[in-house]
Amino acid sequence: RLFASPPTLRRAAHLAGRLALFAPRSLSALSMPRKAAGAQPAREGTLDMLSARSSAVRARLGNDSNVSVDYIEACGDCFYLAVESALSEICGWQPYYAVAMQRQLVASQITDETYQLYQLLHAQRAEGFAFMQGVDSLEALRRRVLVRGKQHRPHKCVWADGFAMEVIANHFGVLLLVIDERVQESQMFTRIAPRGACAPSSSGEASELDPSQSLVLLHSSSREHMNLIMYNGKKLPQLGDLPAKLQRLWGISAARRSAGGSHTDGCAPLAHQDFQRFLGDGVACGAIRPRPGMAPAAP
Repeated sequence: RLFASPPTLRRAAHLAGRLALFAPRSLSALSMPRKAAGAQPAREGTLDMLSARSSAVRARLGNDSNVSVDYIEACGDCFYLAVESALSEICGWQPYYAVAMQRQLVASQITDETYQLYQLLHAQRAEGFAFMQGVDSLEALRRRVLVRGKQHRPHKCVWADGFAMEVIANHFGVLLLVIDERVQESQMFTRIAPRGACAPSSSGEASELDPSQSLVLLHSSSREHMNLIMYNGKKLPQLGDLPAKLQRLWGISAARRSAGGSHTDGCAPLAHQDFQRFLGDGVACGAIRPRPGMAPAAP
């Protein structure tokens, strides 16, 4: 039986709020692996596939003709693969964009507080926490997060959830804009912004961000598979590339664009301070150096 002091419970509640960024309606989505799809009726699978078609995704975005979908392999690593593909657009692929490195980053950010929260939810038999069976330490949890679906099959790996997505957004300094088919239409547009990116607008109606803010657009199907959305052929557009009507879907707006400056001038997503602290002090294209002891990951 698990016992927790009031301060521990308060911290756990705060952490649970952070984990709920991506899926506020589903407790299973708060788990470190978002629940892998089991046996589903054929019709449901067909509807899920149809919802991920370019035409269906485009319809969610007002039938904007600039919207297209880059389909990602359904292997349990779909979120990480989408981010890897997007980040590689500007400066080319780097070993530190790889799925293995992203998983290593997420694992490194799991604290004892996170471990205790998952333990508590597993003990209460909360849906989606079966993966904690046999996980008896913080290090064991971290090792499980490192497992890649492409190597060990989707149901044996940890799927990215709100916690993992927040870590990646902060690490690379990218804004994540998600269309989530698992929730009702009024709540399906979810954003995860890197720390310090958002500021209240003068009108108070939407959060303002720099128009040069790099972003990754994602579509999450009802079975939690993610594909990358491209806008005007770009996998890593800037916020200013999106028309105002699309920005408003996520409750954000681009501040007035300053003269000059474009994310094609350099690797804007790599300028985040967390990235510098984690990998080292060389963050320019072709000059990224890992921190001591961190080996490059295989593609």
